[in-house]
Amino acid sequence: MRFLFSWLALLPAVALLGMATHQPAAHLGGPKLPPAKIKSVFVATPPTIDGKATEWTDSLQYDNNSKLQYQVLNDTRTMYLRLKANDASTQARFVYIGMVVWLDTTGRNQQQLGIRFPLPIDLESLPRGEQRPAGAMGPSAAERLAEHQARLRQVLLGAKEMELLNFRGSKEPVLTDAQSQLGIKAALDLDAQGNLIYELAVPLRLIYRRVPTLATGQAATVGVTLAGMKPKMPKSDSSNDPYSAMNGGGMGGYGGMGGMGGMRGMRGGGPQYSYSPLSLRTSAQLAGQ
Repeated sequence: MRFLFSWLALLPAVALLGMATHQPAAHLGGPKLPPAKIKSVFVATPPTIDGKATEWTDSLQYDNNSKLQYQVLNDTRTMYLRLKANDASTQARFVYIGMVVWLDTTGRNQQQLGIRFPLPIDLESLPRGEQRPAGAMGPSAAERLAEHQARLRQVLLGAKEMELLNFRGSKEPVLTDAQSQLGIKAALDLDAQGNLIYELAVPLRLIYRRVPTLATGQAATVGVTLAGMKPKMPKSDSSNDPYSAMNGGGMGGYGGMGGMGGMRGMRGGGPQYSYSPLSLRTSAQLAGQ
C-alpha cells in the first residue's frame, strides 16, 4: 500500500490558484443539508470509461462541501459514476492523496464495496517548483496554473491501478488494474478546460446478490459515498523537517501559506496542520429502461 507523506509540498501553490479557477455558485451558510438523493439516468449505450466524458450530458449535481460535480447513469447491468472538479485545491487533494468510492444497495451510505482510485502517491518523486532568489517576483497566475496542471498530468499517467475493498468478503484490499477484467473500470484525466474528470463503471452483479430487473420497473437504489484518504501528518519539529520550508516561502518560490484554509500556522517550533479529506454522500435511484 503506497502512502503519501509529502502532499503538502504542492498545496501552497495550489492555494493561490483559487482566483484563476471557476467554481459553480452555491448557497453558503444555513443548516447542514442531509445527503442528496438523485435519480440516475438510463443509457442505452454504455459510456467509455476513459476520463474524457465526451458522451456524458452536462446535467451534473454540485456538492458545495467537496466542490465536486457528480452524475450517476446506469443500464440494466452496470452503474456509472462521473465526477468533475475544476477547483485546483480539490484537484490536488483528489489526485495526490487518493479517493475511495463506497457503494451499497441500501441507499444509506454503508460500506459494502469500495473502489480506491486513484491510489495515494509519494510526491518526493515529483519535481519541485523553481527556487527563486530572495526578493524576486513570484510566478504569475498563469505560470502557477500551468505548473499545477503539468504535475497533475504527470501523476495521472501513472494512475493505472486500483484497490477493491470488501470485495467478495476479502478483509484485505484487492489490487487490480484500473480497467479490470472483473468489469470494474476507473479513469482520470484533465479535459481541455483544465477540469479533472473521474469516471467509474461497476457491474450491478458485484453490488447486488440479485441484480434488480430494471426493465420491468423494479425499484433499486445505490448509496454512493466518496471518502478522501487522510494523510499522515508530520510530527517532527526539527529544523531539518522538510515541512519547515513552508514557513517563510521555501517551497519553490511560492511564498508562505498563501491563505490556505486547510492549514494552521506554526506553533511551538513546528508546523501544525488541520485538514479534512474530501467527502461526499448521495444515493441514486436507478432508472428503468
